[in-house]
Amino acid sequence: MQKIIAHIDMNSYFATCEQQDHPEWRGLPVGVCEHLGGIIIAASVEAKRWGIKTGTPVWEARRLYPKIILTKTHPDRYRYYTSRFLKVFADYTDKVEKYSIDEAFLDLTEVCNVRGMIDGKLRRLDPWQEAQEIIKEIKLRMKTEVGDYITCSAGVSYSKLVAKIASDLRKPDGLVVVRPQDKFALYDKLELTDVPGIGNRMQKQLNNLGIYTLKELRDYPESQLVAKFGIAGKHLYSMGQLEGSWKENFEEQTDSKSMGHMYTIAQEFRQQRVLRPVLYKLSEMVGARLRANQYVGDNVFVHLHNPTGLCLSRGRKIGRMVDDGREIYKEAIFAIFQMLKRDNLSWQDIENQVYLVGVTVSGLVKKLNQDNLFSQQFKSERSAGLVEALDKINTKYDDFTVARVPAFLARDIIRDSVGFGRMKEFGTTFMGSGRANH
Repeated sequence: MQKIIAHIDMNSYFATCEQQDHPEWRGLPVGVCEHLGGIIIAASVEAKRWGIKTGTPVWEARRLYPKIILTKTHPDRYRYYTSRFLKVFADYTDKVEKYSIDEAFLDLTEVCNVRGMIDGKLRRLDPWQEAQEIIKEIKLRMKTEVGDYITCSAGVSYSKLVAKIASDLRKPDGLVVVRPQDKFALYDKLELTDVPGIGNRMQKQLNNLGIYTLKELRDYPESQLVAKFGIAGKHLYSMGQLEGSWKENFEEQTDSKSMGHMYTIAQEFRQQRVLRPVLYKLSEMVGARLRANQYVGDNVFVHLHNPTGLCLSRGRKIGRMVDDGREIYKEAIFAIFQMLKRDNLSWQDIENQVYLVGVTVSGLVKKLNQDNLFSQQFKSERSAGLVEALDKINTKYDDFTVARVPAFLARDIIRDSVGFGRMKEFGTTFMGSGRANH
């Protein structure tokens, strides 16, 4: 049976959702920001034509297109539209893997490998043609059931890796089918970084080996890749054959594991002495991520920046393993006062100036099944029970539904957000009714 995987990726999703809700913005450059003094986190198709993209500072976006429409994020609306298109997908297969809020994989193998009547005889239909018709139908249904201005690009192939590559080949609103025999044509179209899992850092390392193209990666001896990169070399070799797993992200496979959050404080809050509550909430966010991924760490790093060029960064080993936001916050505050003492500054010198705050925990190790030992050695049973209760409530409902007071004080400063790679809201697999007939 021919394996058939589709990757469906929404186009300029956050910005397009805003245009869906505001018809008067359609056809115009739109930039979505966490706050209007920061950076563009999503640009509309029209804004991208002016060189405005994700990560562009607001001031630069205004320079590139002075009349750009800027709006804050509206996460509830994005989640709403995501739930709508997931329901459409579920009508075609019960095997839907939601990779992020704006993209998903559909396993169409069973529904496309069907038999039908051709010239009065029962014959197997072309599975690739069947898949193409399904995607076209999904695109039409999205216009009426999700939003008439929301579009998607789709790739259909024999693996998730190639399906994801294919969906990037024709944007916006494209559809590309890559059958096994078609993959050889991709070598003349793709750069190394067009392969998911090969970022700029890995590209430089490959360049150092004399590998500059996907063809050169395909033809490079597997043994030499393994000698250089270890087990990652096997995945790289498979990727060169366009057979590997798109999930392998070598940018994260380093000995120095860390988790952190940074936040740019909006202009309206910078004179309101909000450094402590912002730092506390960031620490709680880091702690929640650590616990969700079963990590603890023994190195806490804090970062502070202001518009005049002040940059304070300090980290240290703390002599114990932590995953509790309160403990992370205490260590971050200690690090700040150490920096102030070192540079002969006062808290007031930075309180009203800092606009970028960050907290990182590194030196990570897996907790495995050592919860009891961990709680006895590093935090009280009462504290451990409180953290566990908070996690259960916030996992069931939403982040920071219940929080310690200092984090709660930052609720209006650090707004609700949805990251492109975050799918907590929708779980991992959406079980639909499946496609009965086509």
